[in-house]
Parts: sequence; structure tokens; C-alpha cells
Amino acid sequence: MNPFDFVKLLHTKDKQWDDFNDEEKKAFNVFIINKALSMNPDYLDLVNLVQRYTNGQLTPKEAYNVYMGLLPSRFKYFKWVKGKSDKSNKDLLEIVAKHHEVSQREAADIVSFMSKKDLKKWLKSLGLQDKDIKKLAK
Repeated sequence: MNPFDFVKLLHTKDKQWDDFNDEEKKAFNVFIINKALSMNPDYLDLVNLVQRYTNGQLTPKEAYNVYMGLLPSRFKYFKWVKGKSDKSNKDLLEIVAKHHEVSQREAADIVSFMSKKDLKKWLKSLGLQDKDIKKLAK
């Protein structure tokens, strides 16, 4: 079972904790369930409340039973929000960071505000060759 199956079961109330086999019980990850449920803005207060007690005070069984009792029986899918992937060119960020004497994160911010045309012009002013600029500015 994956976490989304557990979230669905918490809403439909089809299975009690004791109905799961040992493998399914081990697959129940309270952190991931909290994250999945927090995608629904209506559940944020509930997840925040339960999360306070999941660091050693609530067992997975107790967390499952709490959610089972508190969640409504209708299920609505909410898209899992993913973080931004870092597609930045590491060599480019290194050049920008050294030139401006800033961190790699700040260099990424600087690059994100520059148009490709301006970035290419700036790299040319640093004395880089066209083939290197083309590689860096993809």
C-alpha cells in the first residue's frame, strides 16, 4: 500500500488498523500521511494538531485511529505539491557567485532575474567565448 491508499482508507473508513497485516502497518508513515492530508487546506488545523503528538507520543496505530475518527467520510483528491527542481547550470552559478561575491543560492536568484539576452551579454563582457556562453546560458 502507498500513502495515498491509506489516505483514501481514512476517508472511506473501510479498514480498521487491526485489519492490516504487519507489512501494511509498517508501510503506514505518519509523516507522509500528515503531508498528504495537509494538501487539503481544510485539514491544516487538524494535521497541525495531530502532528504535535506524532513525535513519539502517538503510535502509528493511534494516529490512524485519530484520523479515522476525525476525517469526514467523503474523499476529495488534492494534488501533491512538489518542490521546484533545480535545473540551474552549476558552472554558471559558480561564475555569478564568484563575480558578485555571493552564495550559490543568491547567484541563482540573480540569474533568474536576467533575460537570456542580458545573461549572454554579461558573460561576453567577462571575456568568455561564444561556445562557452552557449553552454552556460542554455
